[in-house]
Amino acid sequence: MDRIRRLVTEVIKLSKRMSLWGAGCIAAAIAISTGCSNTADQGSSVVEHTDQPSATPSAVTATIAAPASAVPTPSATAAPAAKSVSLIPEEVPEYSGSGSGYELDGVNVQADYSADQTLPLGVFLPETMIRFEQDGRTAWGTADKRNYITLIKLSSAKDVTGGKHEPGTDRGLLKFKEYEGSRVEGDRRVEVFIFTAHKDSFRAEIHIQDEQRDKLLPLFTSMLSGMEYMEKQPPIKPGVFFKVPDVGSSPGNKQALQETLDCIAAWAAKDKEKFAATMYSPLLNDNLQSFLLDNKNVYRFNKLTLVGIPIEGTKRAGFYVEFTQMTSEGYITESTYEISLLPNKQGEWKIANID
Repeated sequence: MDRIRRLVTEVIKLSKRMSLWGAGCIAAAIAISTGCSNTADQGSSVVEHTDQPSATPSAVTATIAAPASAVPTPSATAAPAAKSVSLIPEEVPEYSGSGSGYELDGVNVQADYSADQTLPLGVFLPETMIRFEQDGRTAWGTADKRNYITLIKLSSAKDVTGGKHEPGTDRGLLKFKEYEGSRVEGDRRVEVFIFTAHKDSFRAEIHIQDEQRDKLLPLFTSMLSGMEYMEKQPPIKPGVFFKVPDVGSSPGNKQALQETLDCIAAWAAKDKEKFAATMYSPLLNDNLQSFLLDNKNVYRFNKLTLVGIPIEGTKRAGFYVEFTQMTSEGYITESTYEISLLPNKQGEWKIANID
């Protein structure tokens, strides 16, 4: 009997242990089932978190949810949107007398202001190109006259909005607000731009061959971008138009004045021989002729003022000369130079500098 009681007691204890183990298995199964369910709902991005404690799923979910609601950062290399960039400044600047330049094939090329012959606009023309007339308009371009820029003033609303061209398709030009479109003329494509300068509307056209497009289109758009405004002025009359200053009765003073007058007259007339005769040295003559005479500028001399013969504390004589200068492009400036003189070996005053 005692043996039978002990056996029954062991069976009851074993039964209780099995019940507890079974509950643990069920709890583990529930936990595993819950974990699998979360994995299925959240996607593959949660896989790396499957070994985390059960307290972490809510944190993982927050981490995943944040990128979904964030705004993507635009690509730094994305092309500008159409009509988002100005090619030509809204206020086309007035020409100030300065020069410019371009880098072509890795070489810096000098560019000078070249005015339209009928319109109050001009571009900085590389020294490798020319200005010429094309279809009654000023053109700037290659020496063979096959690739070039022209400008047209628009006089009516039809001119501004119309024109025989199709919507533009060039990806490099579509970003420009002024880009209107293009058309085909013979072996060239014409790219059309509409812009305003000092309240007037203009059309710029780039005429370019396909085989020259990659090389020349960036240069032509740079030329348009650097365009400047200059009102046309009537030409000035060259010559000497001033009252001769009083230098006293000294023969030396009179000779210094006369040498100065001869130099100015030769300068106005671009008479190189007479100009050279007033110079202190041949080297100075070469330098000043290159600077003052070897150009297409026109000079009108308006006033001559005595500084001194000699200037106090020095061995040189001096005069101030005021003049109006018009460049070959029609740009007018007012300037004053000092003409300095030194006596030569014969004791005659000669021009020693003009600055």
